Amino acid sequence: MANSQNERLKELCLRLLRAEIEEEVVQILKEFRYWDDRDSWVAYGNVQNNRSIVGNQQNSAIAALIEKIVNSIDAVLTCECFRAGIEPTCSSAPLSMKQAVEKFFSIRDGYIQNLDAAERTRLAERIRLVACGTKENPAYMIIDSGEGQSPDQFPNTFLSLLRENKNKIPFVQGKFNMGGTGVLQFTGQHSFQLILSRRHPNIPPTDATNPLRNKWGFTITRRMRPDINQSNSTYVYLAPGGSVLSFDSESLPIYPGTYPNPYAGNMLEGTCIKIWNYKLQGRLKTLATLDLRYAIERYLQNPALPIRIQERRQGYRAHTYDTTVSGLYAVIADSPDDIEQGMDTGSQIVVPDVGTMEVRIVVIKEELEESKKYPSGIFFNVNGQLHGEISGTVVSRKTKLEYIGDSLIVMVDCTNLPQVVREDLFMNSRDRMRECEERTALENSLYEYLKEHPGLREINARRRQKRISSAGQTEVADVIKSLLKSDPTLSALFGPGQQIKVPTGPVQAAVEYVGRQFPTYFRIHNEPKNGLNKKCPKNHTCRIEFETDANNDYFSRIIDPGHIEIVGSPILLSYHLWNGKAVFRFAVPAVSIPGDRLGVRIVVNDISRIEPLESSFSIEIEPDAPPYQPGGEHGEPKVTFHAIPNIVEVRRNEWALHNFNEKSALKIKTNEDDTLDIFVNMDNLYLLNEINKRRSMDPEVLKHWFKYGLFLLSMGVLFQERQKVKTLEEVDRQKISDITEGLAITIIPIIYQLGKGLRPE
Repeated sequence: MANSQNERLKELCLRLLRAEIEEEVVQILKEFRYWDDRDSWVAYGNVQNNRSIVGNQQNSAIAALIEKIVNSIDAVLTCECFRAGIEPTCSSAPLSMKQAVEKFFSIRDGYIQNLDAAERTRLAERIRLVACGTKENPAYMIIDSGEGQSPDQFPNTFLSLLRENKNKIPFVQGKFNMGGTGVLQFTGQHSFQLILSRRHPNIPPTDATNPLRNKWGFTITRRMRPDINQSNSTYVYLAPGGSVLSFDSESLPIYPGTYPNPYAGNMLEGTCIKIWNYKLQGRLKTLATLDLRYAIERYLQNPALPIRIQERRQGYRAHTYDTTVSGLYAVIADSPDDIEQGMDTGSQIVVPDVGTMEVRIVVIKEELEESKKYPSGIFFNVNGQLHGEISGTVVSRKTKLEYIGDSLIVMVDCTNLPQVVREDLFMNSRDRMRECEERTALENSLYEYLKEHPGLREINARRRQKRISSAGQTEVADVIKSLLKSDPTLSALFGPGQQIKVPTGPVQAAVEYVGRQFPTYFRIHNEPKNGLNKKCPKNHTCRIEFETDANNDYFSRIIDPGHIEIVGSPILLSYHLWNGKAVFRFAVPAVSIPGDRLGVRIVVNDISRIEPLESSFSIEIEPDAPPYQPGGEHGEPKVTFHAIPNIVEVRRNEWALHNFNEKSALKIKTNEDDTLDIFVNMDNLYLLNEINKRRSMDPEVLKHWFKYGLFLLSMGVLFQERQKVKTLEEVDRQKISDITEGLAITIIPIIYQLGKGLRPE
């Protein structure tokens, strides 16, 4: 009888595992008489009103799926800790993820980028994401050969909420004991989630006398809809008699075989989780080794361990059905030819009263801006997982680096921020940031850092010059000047006597800088004979310039980076290293007084040196300088534009450079001095339709109306929006582009009809 029951439960488990759509799951549960038996289902986390917890997780399906992968990474690290004979919560356990990876997997510095592709793929077999189900309704299995859990521990681990399961383990990511429930919001109509696990036999069981310690346990979650006794949905799991189902089996056919077989290889221990009809959006539902892979690399930019993605849905024809995800850091490290020359750099940034973050800056070559594997923007990471971001559009506007905004990647490692700051900054769902003072301080420091970076400014200027030619701008300037001269309302928009500002001459090629992996010098630039004494008002910061022969990535690279030590009381806020020049920005201590002279020694070191490179200077404190004069007060009329804008005609073959399509009309970009570049789509669908329809008119006249009509209307909208904010960079120029897209439909008919002298009756 016992053997019969064991086989029955094993059959139920395997049938649920192999079900490919949720309707099959319902039918199987009905066949085994569990579907309608409410007594066989227990509230998730033993919390009846758990909807408030489950419903407050990630706001996207991909972010929720990432939490499952992160839990698998935690499980593998914990497994290896146990196998090393170390209790994960004891004082001898690793203090960080990086330390754990280095210790348990012998990976240098704890970075998987230090492994070659074949080594990463072998390691990725420990954590797999398998796409199954159907193309229309994908299902996914997350499989790990981690510590696993015995059936009796399911309620305390997989199925618990708000407990302190991993709070005392310093080297894991999951701390809040609820992130794993995020997928339930996106799993079909019933929130089905199969959980199947077996404790690793070579690690200590929670109870050596436990008869279940070597059994497979399994359960399935579902969403119970509101009824007369329950006002909200609640999430439950299958546990007849209050216990998770279990059975004996030496192994189970869980690992995927060759495409398209999803269930072939035997699994001995670990955990498998399956979710059905998963609501990924758009192209993320297609071939898992492409768009889904890129999305995972974006959310796990520097994972502690690699992940193997395996596509097993029938009906695909692909170059590969299996791929390894090692994160965006590894993608960049593996593709140096995709990066602008020298532009893989970065440094620490110290934000007063907030903490220290590690910043890495990469600029992708212009022709790769549309590549799905390279997202743009600022990305805030903790232990390699994305916790918040700022879009490339916002970054380019705030920094006035608008010609590299779509290819600028700024990866900000916030792992070493104080724990309290991280708690205040990031939501527990780990997919967004709070609006708080710490966030404002971090963002402002980053914007200032990027604005000042000489390499970014150089690449931005070079790309701008490629897109804007001085040819034809004399005519544009003459037309605009005549309009302004004849109308005081228009001329009030621009400063008096300003000329159009256009980059002239041939586009300057990037100067190739050949630095050294390990520098031979790092010294103060043009240091006076008697040493440098830098004067600095107490309420300002000061900049010190150094010269070196180091590569631009000397301080930010993963492998064998250089290190800086500051000896003295001034605070090093940030530094830029670009083509042999390093600019350091210092703040003086709040306790200093005018007349103080503070000695500073900079020590630069790396693994190649027996003795470090050192430089010394002093900072002399001066009285507070006058505060910076802010712009006009909120709501005050201002001269919006500092010069006549450049108007550039864009043709169809240039659409990709400007993210235009047939309906796009106009796009505005700003430069460092707040001058404007206006790009007008002269192959706009509505313009071409008007030219075709009004054959009796000169096409050049229609183009003139379209070009200058849209320009002047956009300036009016921009002026109005400018009055609502403190600076021009805060204006939402995408909004203006959207408005002009609508105006493009009517601009020529309106001018034509008004020109005929029509009046409303």
